[in-house]
Formats: sequence, C-alpha cells, structure tokens
Amino acid sequence: MDRYLKVKESIAMKEQKITEGINEHDVAAAYESLKSASFKERYIRTDCNVPDQVWKAPDGKPINEYVRNQMNQFRKEVEPIGQNLYGGSFQKFNSNILQTISYHGLLETAKPTARDLFHVYGADRDNIKDWQKYYRYAWTDKGPNGIIYSTDAQIIREGKLSCNSYAYSGQSSYALVGVGMHFRPLFGDSTVNIRPYVQWLTNASFTGTESAPAAATASLGIYVESWNVSGGGNFVDRDYWMPVWSQNTQNYMTNVTAGGAATGTDGLAIDILTVTQRKYSIFVYVYLETSAGPQQGNNELRFVTLDIDATVPYVVVEEKLI
Repeated sequence: MDRYLKVKESIAMKEQKITEGINEHDVAAAYESLKSASFKERYIRTDCNVPDQVWKAPDGKPINEYVRNQMNQFRKEVEPIGQNLYGGSFQKFNSNILQTISYHGLLETAKPTARDLFHVYGADRDNIKDWQKYYRYAWTDKGPNGIIYSTDAQIIREGKLSCNSYAYSGQSSYALVGVGMHFRPLFGDSTVNIRPYVQWLTNASFTGTESAPAAATASLGIYVESWNVSGGGNFVDRDYWMPVWSQNTQNYMTNVTAGGAATGTDGLAIDILTVTQRKYSIFVYVYLETSAGPQQGNNELRFVTLDIDATVPYVVVEEKLI
C-alpha cells in the first residue's frame, strides 16, 4: 500500500480556496468549446432524454450497488491511514478493476452551512463580472433561417433570450440563445441540483396552402460542460431540454401566441456530479425548430415562423456534499 500513498506535510485547513482561478481564459475556452456542441444538427432528438439503461454486475446485482459495496469496503481498509493524510490517494486492483480513493483536507475540513451550499446567479446589470454571482457569457447559434434578436449584452446583463426560426416549403431551421455562468464546487465533490426560472412567450404563424404540413417547436434547456482545472479534457456533463410549445399543422394560422414560466417543479431541473478537479459551465437556453413540407403542386408555397421572447431572472445551483 505504501507505493500508492503520497503524504504531504500536515497543514491544518481552515477553508478551501478552490473557488479561485476562474478568469478570462476560462471564458474564452468555454466559447471555443461551444463551436462543436451537439446543437448543430440536433433538431430535437427525442431519444436524448430517455433514462440510462439499467446495467448489471457480473453476479446479476444492480451495478450501482456493486460499485458502492466495493468502494465502501476499500474505504474501510484505508481509513486508519487516511486519518493523518492531508492530500493524496489510495489505489488498488480488484478483479482487474483499478479503484481509487482521493483524500483532500481531512485534518480540519471546512464545515459549510446550508447557505454556503446554496448559490443564486442573476443578470450582471452593473457589469461587475463576478463569476460566483452573475451570468458571465452569451451563447447563440442558428440554422439557415434563424434570427438572433438578443445581443450579448442583453443576454448577460438582462437575462434576455430572444430569437426566431422560420422555414419555407421543403426547409428546416433552428435558433438558439443561451445565458452562461461558471461554477466550481466550494467544499469538495458534490451532487449539484440546477434549477433556473424562465419566463417565456411564443408567437407562431403557419401560412400557405393546406396540402403541405408544417411544424414548429419551442424548448427550454440546461446544458452543462466541464474541463480540467489545468485546461483541456472538455466533457458534456448534461444536455437536457423540455418542449414548452409545439404545433404540427396543415391549417392556415397566424399570430398564435402562448406563454408561461418554468422552473424545477415544472421539470426544468437537472442533477449532476461535480468534482473539485474540474471547472463547469452552466447554460440555460431557448431553442426553436421549424420545418415545412415540400410543395405538392405548383405555387403552393408553405411558410412557418416561430418567435420566442424569454427572460431568466435567476438560476439556483444547490450543492449536496457526497
């Protein structure tokens, strides 16, 4: 076991400082990573939100129980040594599976209150750029017939998400507007619940002959991406969305409006696992999709358009220590 053990000089830890280190380089890295995001060709894949399949261990037991039992046993084995360990890790092979347990600051851990684990982000109206309190950057993307109404300043400083998507016969398009913020776990590895509050209003029109159908969908979503503290290793932790308005029609309809508000009680919430070795970008976004069927005859042009005006007054991020 000694060859797996790395012990640092004992230093009484009063408070962790891992919240430091978010800078303009991280903002630039997040922007660059979004260029390869899955939205480019998505068009509302309904299979993305299905639950993960239930994996089984070799003995037929649920995999989560199997892993938990193995790690609990390993933790008991190293606990007597780990009591005096400030920073380091233990590893061992178990049936050709490498198990790792990391210890960080076990001598005098910070004891957070419930308020310490509760974070609220909002619009940066005064352009303060405090990444722990305010929205930090904007995300926009569009298809061939997409229009972005919100400017970056409106997105960050007002939480305003506004765009349009339209299509003529035989076309499809999309538009996306999102507001982003940074997050790092404050007191160690944790499960994080993200629940934004979004107010939205849509306006749609379907014009043309009745022989060609058309469709329009408006969705709200949460997108989380993380990367190593030292840079690189980008990973999409979660991409979750929920349709709030959808219409498939062959009828002539103009200025069809709908609106509402969505938060965790309405299903607009996710849980993710966060670790201290990574930084996180959280985006709350609106996503529009429009498509129109091809012409069935000469001069039977079909047109569909969908607008959305939304605001994100706040986003709650709540930690639960593991």
